[in-house]
Amino acid sequence: MIKKILLIIAVSIGVQIKMQAQTGEAINFDGSNDYVSIPATYSTEYTIEAWVKLNTLANRNIIAGTNSSGTSLFLSNCLRVNSAGLFEHYTHDGAVKILQSPVTITTGTWYHVAISAKNNGVMKIVVNGNETISTFSVGVVWTGLTSFRLGQNTLGNFNYFNGSMDEFRVWNRQLCIDEIINNKDGEILTTAPGLATNIHFNQGWAGTSNPSLVSAIDDSGFSRNGTLTNFALTGTASNWIAPGKITSGAAVTPFVLPTVSISPSTTLTCNGSLVTFTATGAFSYVWNNGSTASAYSQTAYTGSMSVYATGSDVNGCYGPAAVVGVSVSAAPALSNDLGYFCSGSSYTISPTVISGGPVTSYTFSSGSSVISPTATTNYTVYAENAVGCRSSATGTIVVCGTSGKSLNMNGTDDALNTGILYSDFTNKWTFECWAKSPSAPNTSEHNGPMYGANMGIIWDHVNRNFVSSATVQDASNTFYAASFGNLLENTWYHLAATYDGTVLKAYKNGVLMSSVTTSGGLSTATGGLSFGRHPTLSQFWNGTIDEARVWTIARTCDEINQTMNTELMGSQTGLKAYYKFNEGVPSANNTSITSTNDASGNNYNCSLAGFTRTGSISNYLLGAPFNNTINPLCLTTGINEISKSSTLLIYPNPTTSILNIEVKEQTQISITNVLGDIVLSQAINGLSKIDISNLKSGVYFIQDSKSGKAIKFIKE
Repeated sequence: MIKKILLIIAVSIGVQIKMQAQTGEAINFDGSNDYVSIPATYSTEYTIEAWVKLNTLANRNIIAGTNSSGTSLFLSNCLRVNSAGLFEHYTHDGAVKILQSPVTITTGTWYHVAISAKNNGVMKIVVNGNETISTFSVGVVWTGLTSFRLGQNTLGNFNYFNGSMDEFRVWNRQLCIDEIINNKDGEILTTAPGLATNIHFNQGWAGTSNPSLVSAIDDSGFSRNGTLTNFALTGTASNWIAPGKITSGAAVTPFVLPTVSISPSTTLTCNGSLVTFTATGAFSYVWNNGSTASAYSQTAYTGSMSVYATGSDVNGCYGPAAVVGVSVSAAPALSNDLGYFCSGSSYTISPTVISGGPVTSYTFSSGSSVISPTATTNYTVYAENAVGCRSSATGTIVVCGTSGKSLNMNGTDDALNTGILYSDFTNKWTFECWAKSPSAPNTSEHNGPMYGANMGIIWDHVNRNFVSSATVQDASNTFYAASFGNLLENTWYHLAATYDGTVLKAYKNGVLMSSVTTSGGLSTATGGLSFGRHPTLSQFWNGTIDEARVWTIARTCDEINQTMNTELMGSQTGLKAYYKFNEGVPSANNTSITSTNDASGNNYNCSLAGFTRTGSISNYLLGAPFNNTINPLCLTTGINEISKSSTLLIYPNPTTSILNIEVKEQTQISITNVLGDIVLSQAINGLSKIDISNLKSGVYFIQDSKSGKAIKFIKE
């Protein structure tokens, strides 16, 4: 609106009437009780500016951001004149922060004053384009701000403003000096970026009565109109006045802030990759991590993220931030493929994708997914998805083959003290080892390769029911036995005893030979576990042991078969202790060796008690001969297996041609395959030799017609 003087003279009944003599251009405060209240919103940064002309100096309040409800504890966003007659910027961030301009004020002179601050930044005061910046930082400025009060503060600790004001503006950003200078000598007619309040003080009529013009109109578009309080609104003071400092309608040239562009403008990348962005369009830059270089690199992580940069001109004026959206794809996550197979066959590496799929291509460190290693081998699989994200996983192929060494016990005084306490066990456990003895199991005494106080693998026992058995003493202190079946002298067997808290199972060479259901739980025992002797009696096992493993879980048939013909890596879940017995040289002088190592990493190394460690007895020998061809199948059947106390005995088991079957009285036996088909039926009495060389390799059952029970055997 162009300010002008319009004089309309009307003569009616000889009376001269003055109407709208002059358009007002500013507002005058009388220094007594005038003030203007303007709604405000809290912002993390601000700039407040106005043209002011003072009639008197000394402790004058000009602008104060206050609580509109009345007296408040704190003031902030405040412009005033101090006792030295200098402009002062006051704010509060939990403590008083004051910044003073060195410009000397002269009464009756218009000054453009701008104050600004930013959370965790600096305070500024600009007088007629002369900028003063604080040497200290501010924290979070007072958050109770609800209104600006022009001319007075609610605490009343500074005098009322005595003077005139024009072009009051509030910004929700901290303006740079260039923008303040650009804008100060004209009107911003309506809006501008970040402009929150824009009052021109052009509503009234100078020097005349304006009783109805009690609002100062806000042209920012937010309708934050000011309310005039205690103004006389007549005459040349405490009223709308002219001329103001700025001519009405004299628009400023819009200030152009730097426009920043970022390349690439959008990004699709892989998790964990380093992405580089380049900014253009400004003199200097600040990225979201605080970097001030024109290029910025950031490691991308799974999900979506934003990268932004602001840019400034040579004088430090920052434009709006440029933002780039980054979509991040996870690289495929693969499970380690731990394989067991026997030398002479091939193995296909088949990794499992856990996340980040689908996988579009695989490559293998071996050159192919099908490998035929002759020894335990580590390999790496590389996987790539459709986005091009690539990752790798390392697995291990464990190859069955001849074991290393074994340890012979003389049956007189040899024992291995493991250091494992019985109190270390809960209800679930597994014992397994390779074992052979020069004598078949008998009832001469109590011994076994892994004979514990309340669980174990027993070879000899005075009670026939516990000979060649897995045993457990449950929580009711009752002993139970699950038979391994017939064991021959000088024959290596893989024996495993498992207990799940209720059911005790006995496995021989990977085949479940028998099981028994207990009352549950495990009895309490004191002391530590030893191998090769009775836990309390001086009775010792005569035999050779290899690959002894102690677990705190009940292993399954599949798990037992998967690892019984190979050495372990030692890191399997539930493995309490693991003894390979590979320390010595077979049948050589090993007297310097006093313990056998625990390969599980749990440090239960066994001390050697009673061993001579020379010759072919009570010393290290060759290891157990692992099966290099096949592992037995884990099968279930509806046929009830006979117990060890049955009068039906078979040997050898496994066998390739002749199977010896021994009974105490005449009976009819049937040989059944795993499908239940009878492949042979014959009447026997005493000891009979059955030729099974024409049967296919696999698992079979011999069923006794009198008892209806059966026992498994393996045809190799």
